[in-house]
Amino acid sequence: MSEEVDAAVINNIVWCGIVCETHGITATSRKHIWRTTSKSPPYYPDMITSSRYVTVDEVIDIIDNKEITGIKDSFANLDLSPFDFEMLFTADWIYHAPVVNLESIQPGWCHVTTENELADWTSAIGLENVIKPELLDRRDVKIYLNKKKDEVSGFIANLGANVIGISNVFSSANIGNTWSDIHNIVPLDFPGLPMVGYESGTDLTAALKSGWTTVGPLRVWVRSND
Repeated sequence: MSEEVDAAVINNIVWCGIVCETHGITATSRKHIWRTTSKSPPYYPDMITSSRYVTVDEVIDIIDNKEITGIKDSFANLDLSPFDFEMLFTADWIYHAPVVNLESIQPGWCHVTTENELADWTSAIGLENVIKPELLDRRDVKIYLNKKKDEVSGFIANLGANVIGISNVFSSANIGNTWSDIHNIVPLDFPGLPMVGYESGTDLTAALKSGWTTVGPLRVWVRSND
């Protein structure tokens, strides 16, 4: 499963870079680490390890910069607790093979294409001023919304590393229905490609019930005083 994990990690780095770019934040990469050059937007890491061969010493060399407050330990192989970091959460990278025979989905799904629609989407998930309208102009990013009388659901798909990253999955009613639809919706825009992402808790359970598989663990660390 190492190839699937590597693709998921690089896709996630691409996605975080895209979001940072919409905030005017640049990033840089070295052999085993991706990092922003200034504080990342809320809920996004300032550093992501891009190789399972990264060492604690490489990370420590960078986190002396006090603006590094959030680190995605992509391979869950670092102990940063001695360096004033604490584990925020653990999760699993997930993978879904390319889908050829699409099944029917719930009615009501659409692309978010206007700023008003995006405002509804970000309000529903609590990401106002994080997910920016500039994303609507990108061909490698699709934002999906299903808005009914008593339910709002959505997610984002991004192209990178020859896979489609699925993130920000939410539903005000039944998250299982959303996950069941994702792998039938995304191939309409990005045909023939596998899908990746990471989840934990009830979202992970729902994804696994919908045909996804886990391919490896990850951790997110934050500075203890944050």
